[in-house]
Amino acid sequence: MSGAAAPIVAGSAVRGSAWTVGGYATGQLVRFAGNLLLTRLLFPAVFGQMALINVFMQGLQMFSDVGTGPAIVQSRRGDDPAFLDTAWTIQCIRGLLLWLGSWAIAIPAAAFFGQPLLAWLIPAAGFSALLGGLEATSMHTLQRHLRLERLTVVDLVCQVVGIAVAVGGALLDRHWYGANHEGAAWVFVGANLVAALVRMALSHLALPGIRHRFRLEKAALSELLSFGRWVFVSTMLTFLAGQADRLVFGKLIPLDLFGVYGIAATLAMLPTLAVLKLGSSVAFPAYSRLAAQGGLGPVLGRVRLPLLLGGGAIVSGLFACGPGLIHLLYDDRYAEAGWILQFLAASAWFQILEATCGAALLALGRVPWMAAGSGAKLAALVLLIPLGFHLDGFRGALYGLVLAEAVKYLVAAGGVAALRMPGLRLDAGITALVVIISAAGFGASVLVLGSTRSPLAAFAGAFAVSGGAWSVILGWYGLRERARRLVALAPPVAVP
Repeated sequence: MSGAAAPIVAGSAVRGSAWTVGGYATGQLVRFAGNLLLTRLLFPAVFGQMALINVFMQGLQMFSDVGTGPAIVQSRRGDDPAFLDTAWTIQCIRGLLLWLGSWAIAIPAAAFFGQPLLAWLIPAAGFSALLGGLEATSMHTLQRHLRLERLTVVDLVCQVVGIAVAVGGALLDRHWYGANHEGAAWVFVGANLVAALVRMALSHLALPGIRHRFRLEKAALSELLSFGRWVFVSTMLTFLAGQADRLVFGKLIPLDLFGVYGIAATLAMLPTLAVLKLGSSVAFPAYSRLAAQGGLGPVLGRVRLPLLLGGGAIVSGLFACGPGLIHLLYDDRYAEAGWILQFLAASAWFQILEATCGAALLALGRVPWMAAGSGAKLAALVLLIPLGFHLDGFRGALYGLVLAEAVKYLVAAGGVAALRMPGLRLDAGITALVVIISAAGFGASVLVLGSTRSPLAAFAGAFAVSGGAWSVILGWYGLRERARRLVALAPPVAVP
């Protein structure tokens, strides 16, 4: 790896990280505000219906994933028009097949879960897959070059449009049909379709790239399908491993409780989605460029450390402050989301550890390790969720979910270790910090609540302890990195 290459990649990664983090934070604030409004306009069962729809739509997406996006980012031909047209053609065909697949699964899904409305909601939601297939490949080429400014703006616009349509539709639905209208899930489906349409249009009109035409070049098709073979296996297993909890809980627990679980899962996914966003948009392209130049191993720990520290701070905050946050933000119908959120926060931490390892494995082409991790998690879920449910009901099943995530992470960590790259010692140290600070913050909230009987004071106590501890740690890290950059920029001292 040339001496000039690493700073260029690092500079692009820093800029990309800034845009990704800023865009993600803004998008999540918009999403969170919309979620709060929608929980007051709609009833929990509607969120349960949408959680089921999302499971099947994600399943269709992942069962047909042939990895065109990662292939464009990684391939040496990622800027070749013939390669991009071939990838776009595959993407369009896949989108059409996904929409047809949504019609095929709709009636069986409605019968299995005893929700007749799903027979119409799933195909309607499936049309967003067709729109997604028509998106321009510029969405991936900009990511390839870590030029994430316009991509971030497009994502924000689509989120704002989707939330605005959902809130407006919920207001109209409540006005016309009342508070407990079973067909209110159409509000979410319509909002998702509008957002998908806007995203597809902006990908062609607002982003730089080639003008696509249908084409299947033989060499490009061979490369895409070869790369996508293991991606398909990995994503299929990832879906089964990632959505098995919803498939099981959607059948075993009441729809209202399933909707409450969905609210907790949305909050718990905040740190995981942030790290996954950084991993796919910044770390994976940077890793790919460094791996091509033979320099990934020495910098892996440095790239992962800020992601783990940031994710650990949010996970600790969710565990310590989650029950109080739920009490302050939601009404009594969603009270059980508080303790559920703590289990899901623990699960999110293992997902963060695994995601930061997985980006490196994908950049090095070690997709079989990722598939093995998803397969191990799926096997653990099949064993541990029913066992936990038998021993301790829903709470026991959540214990099984956390342990299954730990199994997946250990496989990914084994893959990194097999490549003689550092990881386990760093992960163990930061995990210990997360556990200690989470326990201290939650303990503070329990003590304050016991003495004041004030949920707000308990939330403030938990936030002060966990937030204060992580502020010190992150401040130390920032000062250390600044000192390291100053040393790197200092002119060499001549030796007489």
